[in-house]
Amino acid sequence: MKEKNAGKIYNLIVSVAAIACMWLVWLIAWIVVDDGYVVPSVGDSLSQFFSLLGTATFWSAFGMTLLRTAYSWLAAAALAAVFASFSAVFKGARAFIAPFIAVFRTVPTMAITLMLLIWASPRVAPSIVTVLMVFPLSYAQMMAAFDGTDRGLAEMARVYRVPLSARLFKIYVPQILPPVLAQAGANFSLALKVMISAEVLCSTFNSLGGLIYQANVNLNTALMFALTLTALVTGGLFECGLSRLVRFTDKWTGKSAASNGGVPYKGGVPRCRMLACRTRYCYRKKLRFGGRGPRTGV
Repeated sequence: MKEKNAGKIYNLIVSVAAIACMWLVWLIAWIVVDDGYVVPSVGDSLSQFFSLLGTATFWSAFGMTLLRTAYSWLAAAALAAVFASFSAVFKGARAFIAPFIAVFRTVPTMAITLMLLIWASPRVAPSIVTVLMVFPLSYAQMMAAFDGTDRGLAEMARVYRVPLSARLFKIYVPQILPPVLAQAGANFSLALKVMISAEVLCSTFNSLGGLIYQANVNLNTALMFALTLTALVTGGLFECGLSRLVRFTDKWTGKSAASNGGVPYKGGVPRCRMLACRTRYCYRKKLRFGGRGPRTGV
């Protein structure tokens, strides 16, 4: 426990030192450039930041951007789950989907945003862009989690004719969900960044990106820095909060998988072994898993 607390304190100190370094770089740039229109001072930017918190326009724009980001992030995760399921079940689906994923990964965000402006409104285009940018990342994470499942355990469940529902919720979900949830915060932070960038290009009304665009037109660099700081703080808070969703899987893993290098544990025993023992135990003890015993001749 003492070593764990010491590690947390050390990480906190290192994080604070990193923030101090970034602030120092900003301060040096402000001194060297000596032009508030190019690099505003920290004081001016913070003053603009706190003044924004008292305006209804800012909160309306902030809420709309956050709402668009949330449903775009959820839509990307849902699409990734559907296509990852197809890829896991059907052998040819993964090879068929791979070219689409490669295209979504490599297409420039600015190009796809400008093209979508021709077909969609400035309010809808940023959401579509965000889904297209986050979807391939979520899909790759889910497929990596599926590839990391214990195939021997799944094969044993098939041999003992464990029902599909039991295999899904007692074997696959407990092994796939922890690494996927561990990346939820990072995906949301990326979605917020893409959303604001697309809003700037689309000049979306009532959005953080729209406010940044207006500040750029008016050469209000301090306001641009303040809005950027808002995005940074918001993304950091959501990334920190959503990354803790993995704790909801403790009922399967016994403790956070992230604390053990991504390997789920329960009671000091690797989860895959525990499940294997439970599967055999259920077969011996009147098949509590619902299986019908091992297949003969296998």
